[in-house]
Amino acid sequence: MTSKTISTVGLMMAITLIGKLMGILRDSMQAMYFGTYSAEGIAFMQASILPRVFLDIAFASVFSASFIPVFNRYLETQGKQAAFDLAARFIRFILLATVCATIIAVIFAGPLYTIFLDGEALAYDVRPLGIQLLRIMFPIIIISSMAFSLTGILQSLWQYYIPAAMSIASNGVILLYYFFFIDSFGVTGLAVAFLLGWTCQVLIQIPFLVKHKFSIFTKGGGSLRDVGQLAIPVMVATWISPVNFLVNMRASVNLYGGEHGVVAISFAHSLFTVITGLVVLSVANILFPTLSKFAANNNWGDYTAFLRSSLRGLLFLLIPMTFGLMAVARPLVSLIFEGGRFHATSVEITATALFFFSLGIVGFGMQVIFSRACFALQDGKGPLVTAVIAMMINLVLSFALVSEMEIAGPALASAIAISVAGLGLFIRLMQKLPEPLWTRDMTIDVIKILILAVAMYWLVTFLLANTFMILAIVVGAAVFFVGALIFGVIEAKITVEWIIGKLPGRQ
Repeated sequence: MTSKTISTVGLMMAITLIGKLMGILRDSMQAMYFGTYSAEGIAFMQASILPRVFLDIAFASVFSASFIPVFNRYLETQGKQAAFDLAARFIRFILLATVCATIIAVIFAGPLYTIFLDGEALAYDVRPLGIQLLRIMFPIIIISSMAFSLTGILQSLWQYYIPAAMSIASNGVILLYYFFFIDSFGVTGLAVAFLLGWTCQVLIQIPFLVKHKFSIFTKGGGSLRDVGQLAIPVMVATWISPVNFLVNMRASVNLYGGEHGVVAISFAHSLFTVITGLVVLSVANILFPTLSKFAANNNWGDYTAFLRSSLRGLLFLLIPMTFGLMAVARPLVSLIFEGGRFHATSVEITATALFFFSLGIVGFGMQVIFSRACFALQDGKGPLVTAVIAMMINLVLSFALVSEMEIAGPALASAIAISVAGLGLFIRLMQKLPEPLWTRDMTIDVIKILILAVAMYWLVTFLLANTFMILAIVVGAAVFFVGALIFGVIEAKITVEWIIGKLPGRQ
């Protein structure tokens, strides 16, 4: 990565970190008030998950994979106004589709909840509450569709920081509810607070789009056919994470007598996504529009070089993150969630799921950036095939392993499936690109990073028995980074040079 890219990613990560920490605090409050076994906790967790999963399955791929490459092509070849006209037409279409989907879902909330989320072992009082909450929260897909559409436009205009701050706005609203209103309005009010939080994600973007003179009320131009041609294969290709998680949750729903399992795996997956997404999505949000512009101009040299440098940087971060998160899974879950109705049993089960989810960190990162690299090429076939294979692996392994491994089974199945998807997409890109994506020096550096990460794991595990978690993490990370410098890992050297360049008098 270049110094400018590192600076942009660094600031985005800092902004994103604030939002993620607020999200962790939000989940911690939910764990404290509702635990993993109460009717309110189970009903709310399930009802909040289905709209988000449905959005990811049905619409998110259209924003991220179909719309953005076409928008960037219009931006590069026909100009800003033509791209804005296309975007206005696209957003109106998506809003109409999500409103219709929401109306249908609200009417048939009962069957939807029973088919996808219910479990035989769950107490009967979970069902009516879950269905009520689902009806309140399903309109999230309307608001989210608008938020994601506007985000794609801003990122294509090189405006990264406002989209990165969206979670600060939404989590801020939800935390205010916990601090001041939870005792008065309970879990039903919390569902409304989530809706208001997502609405804020839209509102904070509008002034910056107005500054660029964008409006969804223009007549709109351009053909949505280009977007539609990619939509179906890409839609299936991006089902991996939401569908796999839905399967993991369904496989866990009857564990522990219908208690703990579904909420514990949801908290573990949320924590996994927060920690991993801090790095992966910060890189991906820059990588995708940049690669789309390179592809639109047939600039394959810069395309491959940028993707290769991004891959190197991610491996340097994600490999030690994998071993570090495995080492601190239990104390981290205890620190964040334990208390109130979230007791020791909940901690143990959630930490176990987080440990095995962590095995998929590198695979998750590779799947995210390589799928976006394929989408930038307007290639939906490769991601489609790998997605179907990964989902089948997860489905089979989740139910095969759950009887022997309990909650660890679905989490391990998810890690294996996402890793297979990442590897498949890597092979696909190696075949399509005219220049090599992987080089010999990358192999050598990855071996060095693996050795250092394993050493860091054992060091952190030892320190956890003798000191505080934060100190163990800091010492482990410092030892890893110094070791990377001594071993001559390129990313460590680039990081040091960037830090020195930011010192006073070096600007």
